[in-house]
Amino acid sequence: MDNPVLKVNDSGLKNELEKMFSKVKVLVEKFNISKDENKLLREKVKELEQSLSETKIEVSNKNSELLNKDKEISEFKNKLLDERKNKISGEDKTQLKSRIRELMVRLDAHLEQKANNNF
Repeated sequence: MDNPVLKVNDSGLKNELEKMFSKVKVLVEKFNISKDENKLLREKVKELEQSLSETKIEVSNKNSELLNKDKEISEFKNKLLDERKNKISGEDKTQLKSRIRELMVRLDAHLEQKANNNF
């Protein structure tokens, strides 16, 4: 090191200054590493936030689908309940029951998938 500050006759002082400069150098290196790590962490947080937003949208879409299916099931149930009044044929009744079962299975599958996605 040809630093004019280190051009001191006292070797003890010179050694201490060298130690101090080496410690400062190490601290600067650590600071730079921390700065880089912080930048990477910020980018990762942004990615996670974006992924979370996309997942929220997907969940919202699934909830909308579930509500629509639930509404459809309710309409079919109401038709079945009105069967006595409207005299729905046996074939129509069988088709409605079949459709309700199908929708319930799909609804159960969506609910199970949602439960699995939410851990």
